[in-house]
Amino acid sequence: MVGERHNQPARELTIFHTPGCGRCQAAAQYFEQRGFVVHLADVANDFGALRRMARLCPGTRTVPVIQWGQEVFVGFDAGYWQQRLEQAS
Repeated sequence: MVGERHNQPARELTIFHTPGCGRCQAAAQYFEQRGFVVHLADVANDFGALRRMARLCPGTRTVPVIQWGQEVFVGFDAGYWQQRLEQAS
């Protein structure tokens, strides 16, 4: 596409979450405010989402799990993400 920068990761990601998880909600809000398209995968009520998360990070039983492109991150730390997104731009 004209004007597209191929070296930048896509501005979309998946957050594996459970209902009522405050860190999951904070992560979703953080990324949405920065223009990301956020896909939420409910691992408590969707066995397929739980299986996808288990394949991405075997043994992990905590949420949020954030999948951004080919990278997978367990947990959410706004300070880390601020630095990570600055590096990616």
